[in-house]
Amino acid sequence: MPLSPEQLRRELREAGIANAAIDAAWPQWWSDEASGSPSATAELTFTVARRLGLSPRALFDGSPQFLWRDETKYKNLRSQSDNEEAALASFGVSVGRSALSATSGELLPGGLTAADLRAAILENSEYVSFLDLLSFCWSFGIPVVQLRVFPLRRKRMHAMTVQVDGRYAVLLGFETKYPAQAAYIIAHEIGHIALGHLGESGALMEMGDPMGAEDSDDEEVAADRFALELLTGSERPEILPDNLSYSSRQLAAAAMRASTEQRIDPGVIALCLGHATHLWDRSFGALKLIPPGERQVARQINEVAFQQLDWDALSYSSQEYLSRVMGRENAA
Repeated sequence: MPLSPEQLRRELREAGIANAAIDAAWPQWWSDEASGSPSATAELTFTVARRLGLSPRALFDGSPQFLWRDETKYKNLRSQSDNEEAALASFGVSVGRSALSATSGELLPGGLTAADLRAAILENSEYVSFLDLLSFCWSFGIPVVQLRVFPLRRKRMHAMTVQVDGRYAVLLGFETKYPAQAAYIIAHEIGHIALGHLGESGALMEMGDPMGAEDSDDEEVAADRFALELLTGSERPEILPDNLSYSSRQLAAAAMRASTEQRIDPGVIALCLGHATHLWDRSFGALKLIPPGERQVARQINEVAFQQLDWDALSYSSQEYLSRVMGRENAA
């Protein structure tokens, strides 16, 4: 017997799925008139289950089961239940697979090093920037998407990389106002990809900020060093102040001067100093002053994604859902 829409929503909420995610997964074609059709209500359950990464059969049986929990590697875990981890992982893999279905490009070359990638970018840029890394990812068939809908009401992942048949998608959960911060997050995920950290796993999920983690495992340390070498030219950049009495304005001016000499994004210099001194208020104060200042980075990421994704390669159902989780009602 197919689930009624009310039963379906109730089971999803009991599984911990947030209303916003349920609404995003709910197909546009559904109407009250369709509730009288057993085939339509069955298709509703199948559609919602596929979009959220749930087993349709288990959902029909009244016991929601997330599909991708055991195929995901978790980093920087915080206090969440197994069910919450499973919900985030399955949701992310479902979205990542859709993004990859609409993405083409050359495969990432094997043996790519941070030094090689940095050198290639610096041939045409003053320093390795957020936009340079976005361009690199899309050029090699790695879609980068900012998620605007999450399956849980309160908890979300920092970032996630999804793997399908040797291809990768990067999903960002953390939203920042500063391009330099986004550059570090993307560079870190590129590090995981280039260093082969996903292995046979379907996904790798960062639950917390790797830059602020105190108990990172070896893979996290390696991805962090990859990101720093890509952004600064050194795995362990020595960016330290002459004294600790500097202001945000002084830091911004010094970072912009050093940027020209060292070919490092001045915002990355400010972030590195914040990490070294833990005086984050001054570093983020400097980021407000360093051009371009505060930006709608999430919107910029998804504007690029909407332009780069081949929407015609997706079914209408997949277009609808992917657009919604990226913050639009449709792909147009």
